[in-house]
Amino acid sequence: MNVACVDLPALPLQLVWRRFPSLRSQPVVVVAEDRPQGEVLWACERARAWRVLPGQRYAHALSLCKELRAQVVSSQELAAVVAELAQALAAVAPRVEPAGEHASATAKAPQRADQLVHEHAGTFWLDGTGLGRLYDSGETWARAILAAVRGCGFVASVVVGYSRFATYAVARATSAAGLGPVVFASEEQERTAARGVLLERLDLAPRLRDALARLGVFTLGQLVQLPSSGIRERFGAEAYRLVQLAAGERWDPLVPSAKVEVEEQRILLDDEERDLEALVFIIKGALDRLLVKLSGRRRALTTLHLELRLRHSIHQLETRVDCITPAEPTLDSRSLLRLVHLRLEGSPPAAGVVEVRLWASECPATAEQLSLFAQRPARELRAANEALSRLRAELGEDAVVTPRLREGHLPEARFGWQRLSSLVEARPALGAAQPLVRRIFSRPQPLPPQVGSVRDDGWMVSGPEHGCVVRLAGPFVLSGGWWAGEVQREYHFADTRRGDCLWVYYDLARRRWYWQGAVE
Repeated sequence: MNVACVDLPALPLQLVWRRFPSLRSQPVVVVAEDRPQGEVLWACERARAWRVLPGQRYAHALSLCKELRAQVVSSQELAAVVAELAQALAAVAPRVEPAGEHASATAKAPQRADQLVHEHAGTFWLDGTGLGRLYDSGETWARAILAAVRGCGFVASVVVGYSRFATYAVARATSAAGLGPVVFASEEQERTAARGVLLERLDLAPRLRDALARLGVFTLGQLVQLPSSGIRERFGAEAYRLVQLAAGERWDPLVPSAKVEVEEQRILLDDEERDLEALVFIIKGALDRLLVKLSGRRRALTTLHLELRLRHSIHQLETRVDCITPAEPTLDSRSLLRLVHLRLEGSPPAAGVVEVRLWASECPATAEQLSLFAQRPARELRAANEALSRLRAELGEDAVVTPRLREGHLPEARFGWQRLSSLVEARPALGAAQPLVRRIFSRPQPLPPQVGSVRDDGWMVSGPEHGCVVRLAGPFVLSGGWWAGEVQREYHFADTRRGDCLWVYYDLARRRWYWQGAVE
């Protein structure tokens, strides 16, 4: 026994049934989104009996079966289950490879990442090298693997053999047939069984599968008999790779995933807890301890996995798993606890909680996240946006505006006002020199009549609050507008005694001074 392939058929559906055991007797589908146009990704046999198939929209599927039940299984939830299964299988084999890019010989393209995760999740390869002293036969090892999977609440097919690809092909066939574990006594027996597997069981690209069907090729054995040189030229590199794997001409080694120590916190409750506030307080202590451990390893939390064990009755227990993802990797317990409270408040537990388990998906933490006094903005954008929304509700949509630059000749024509929907966080460049800001009026304000040659003679531009002008720089001539009405202006920067820098100009056509704005 060199390698074993474990295939969990329709893992997202099995996850739904583990979460809601009462749905096992009803038609169930897994959809990509919880909306009428959400795509059906998986359909159980009861749903298929009503002609509900993957690829349909949920609204169409519901029109075919009125009793249809739909659930959303996110890629984060699947990743958490795959990690749980990999940890359980590591007890019967030290080297475990979850399916990823190599789950099938040819990938269907184009597809979204979440669809690929749904299709490839549920297949594992286990390395049996050196396990002969622990298990006296392949059958014993296969039974131990099945027991580990059933301990997690799932069913699977197990094939023990000599080739990674051949065991995968036979496992997919036995999963569809519902057969027990398969153990091959020789490589020839394994090769014969693999060549009898139908191509439709291997999730080939539909175009490739249909093209081969038109040639009368339905099994791996029939595919191997085709000339390999013509396969590459006619069907492409992926079909050629499939032929090489089926014929045993391509080296396909096991690539086990690195074992990662998952930080987790588990709390067993003496009595059933039904109060939401008390439950959040219990989670807070476990969350703080989890974040301390992550911080000690210089890691930050990317996704918080919350598992609640619910007790409906003495003999009926239910496991609920929630994946809570913050906006960015964090070690802030307050923001995470707020998200947990919102999740439980929006979807309360259906029964009393008897056990709480927390674990985290993680990434390297930044220096600021690990610092004792992290820099935090003094202003909260959320509170500011709520205040702006109240202003708009009371005064109208045009009550809150922001300036936007425009193409124009005159200064007052080079900007306009636009509705402000929400504020964004300011990101000033650290250490850079502060730029001068020229603030101008929408309409220039006329000043008291003055002589055009006024210089530094104590001119009071805007009243005693600014003080008199102590220096007048200019003129800077702006002329043009002959296509509409000719404009001739002489701009000056007027420094006042108080320290203000006012921007004024003399209009030659009107023979009058105007206040355009100021420089800060």
